[in-house]
Amino acid sequence: MAASDIHMGSITTDGGHAIVGNDNQIIQNLYHSASYQAMESQRQKLQQKVAQYPADPDFRQDLAQLLQQMEDFKRDVLKLAEDFQRIPLNTKRLKLAKQHFEAGEYVQARAVLDAESITQEQDALLDKQQQLQEEQATITAQLDDKANEWLLKASLTAIDYSLGGQRIAQTSGYFEKALKSGRTPDRLFTYAKFLQDNNQYRAAETLFTEELTLRRQLAKDNAAVYLHAVGSTLNSLGLLVAADSQRRKEAEILYTEALTLCRQLAKDNPAVYLSDLAMALNNLGLLVAADSQRRKEAEILYTEALTIHSQLPAVYLHDLAMTLNNLGILMKADSQRRKEAETFFTGALTLHRQLAKDNPAVYLRDVALSLNNLGALLMADSQRRKEAETLFTEALSLLRQLAKDNPAAYLPDVANTLNNLGALVMADSQRRKEAETLFTEVLTLRRQFAKDNPAVYLPSVAGTLNNLGALVMADSQRRKEAETLFTEALTLRRQLAKDNPAVHLPDVAMTLNNLGLLVKADRQRRKEAEILFTEALTINRQLPAVYLRDVAATLNNLGILVADDSQRRKEAETFYTEALTLRRQLAKDSPAVYLPDVAMTLNNLGILVKADRQRRKEAETLFTEALTLFRQLAKDNPAVYLPDVANTLAAFGITYLGWNEPAKALPLLQESAQLFAPLAEQAPGVFGEKYDYGLQLIENAKAAKR
Repeated sequence: MAASDIHMGSITTDGGHAIVGNDNQIIQNLYHSASYQAMESQRQKLQQKVAQYPADPDFRQDLAQLLQQMEDFKRDVLKLAEDFQRIPLNTKRLKLAKQHFEAGEYVQARAVLDAESITQEQDALLDKQQQLQEEQATITAQLDDKANEWLLKASLTAIDYSLGGQRIAQTSGYFEKALKSGRTPDRLFTYAKFLQDNNQYRAAETLFTEELTLRRQLAKDNAAVYLHAVGSTLNSLGLLVAADSQRRKEAEILYTEALTLCRQLAKDNPAVYLSDLAMALNNLGLLVAADSQRRKEAEILYTEALTIHSQLPAVYLHDLAMTLNNLGILMKADSQRRKEAETFFTGALTLHRQLAKDNPAVYLRDVALSLNNLGALLMADSQRRKEAETLFTEALSLLRQLAKDNPAAYLPDVANTLNNLGALVMADSQRRKEAETLFTEVLTLRRQFAKDNPAVYLPSVAGTLNNLGALVMADSQRRKEAETLFTEALTLRRQLAKDNPAVHLPDVAMTLNNLGLLVKADRQRRKEAEILFTEALTINRQLPAVYLRDVAATLNNLGILVADDSQRRKEAETFYTEALTLRRQLAKDSPAVYLPDVAMTLNNLGILVKADRQRRKEAETLFTEALTLFRQLAKDNPAVYLPDVANTLAAFGITYLGWNEPAKALPLLQESAQLFAPLAEQAPGVFGEKYDYGLQLIENAKAAKR
């Protein structure tokens, strides 16, 4: 519109003139208008009547009313001036009406705005508007149809694994096409869920966040319909955020809100929403369980979820199995509740196998994860390692099969299983190369994952570096390599613990221990080793009772280090004695898991005590018990424990040799060398020096015997 069609500014009165705008444009003096002149003529007549008939109240009343009308007229004219200033003059009628108004021709201005013509034109426009709205509704429906076609194409592309590395990109492209028809909450959720399932966490979070905003707006107007959707999105977003160890507080806020909503919904309609409540309890439990100081809280959440799931129909068997698994993982950390953990894991595996029998495509992954969990529990029992390996091997076979078709979704699970299998195999001195192959593949995969999503996978990278370092350090020729691995692992874990100490400090202590073990082998770095062990012990003592095993391990390591200093033997004995007390206590509840640790500490304490001539019988008792335990363990698992038998025999033999009792030393040393011989042939870097030293000791014993 032209600028002159709208007058900007205020309207005032000045000597009977309406002044419009900053230019003080004067509208035709309203006093000269025909309408005003008619009222003015009538006023004069009434004033004459009042003068002629002063006692007649009717004339006075008529005059008063007319004067009020004249004031109202002036006010209304001024208001009209404001209206003409404010209204865009986009039609000929409006412009012509304004011209008449400014000329004081108010009747003509009104006549220009012909009601019949305006009505006809308005009706025509309303008809056109209705037609356009109907057309818009049709177009919107057609756009929805196109969106559904794109969504279906995206879903079909998502399962076309022959596309390889292009599958995710193509599927995402089709989802983006669907969103062009409208970014509805359901479309955003479907797209976000696909990205989440394929480990595209950043993009998924953006979509979930947008969807949550829309859901919240809908729930404001219709809580009964949309609150459930808000809770579901909070849960999904919480799962995504919880994967980042630095954002656990943020995840807890999301989960807690979701749990509050689910409780509210389940209270009003338990038949429909109890399953959602159980899921929300499970998710929050998973998050809380990662904090070693909140395990009781996690158990309460899981137990409530289990109670609910046990009451639900068969369609919720998968959720029941998930809760059993989560409880098993929680119990596994407590040495006194391992049987309970096994019951939970076995129940979950049974349910998952049952589900996978009818629907393998959906539930085979869950079978594999349950196998993994049960295997991780059993591998701690020296008598059940073969059973654990069978479980891991089956899990790995299933997951490799799944990852072949969908690597983005299943390779992280493959890496976890390889890591578990590597940890099992490395305990067998004859299978160290196999363990290294497994760990190396895991590290390659996890470094690859961490490039795209460091917040989620860096803790796993650190764990694998730690495991590989522990394996490599056994080879005296590869200690520098081991130190590089441990140092990188420690750097990552310190970084993670800085943001989330409750979750990652136990891992920091573990790597400090391992690095300390490596460094103490260098006599010039024993002070450095002691600093590492001391820091690890300080951390472990602050942790809950489930970490008593780690306290004992660090005490044992400090004892070994300090024992080499003749002036600190009492201190070393204090460390060993506390470690032995803790390990005996743990072995009471779980002998299969902790007897190897008891035997190790007995051996170390025997080596310390033997130097005191007045404590020879005590040393013999310690060595004898340690040897008895290791022989018992090696009977069930020779590959793992025969090296310990050989080491204890050697230590016992050296002790007798030092006591000038070669006759007692010789059979012990000979048996030790006999055990080390095949080990040294298979792994010379690990056992070669021990075997050669054993042969030398045998010659010394023979010479002393003569």
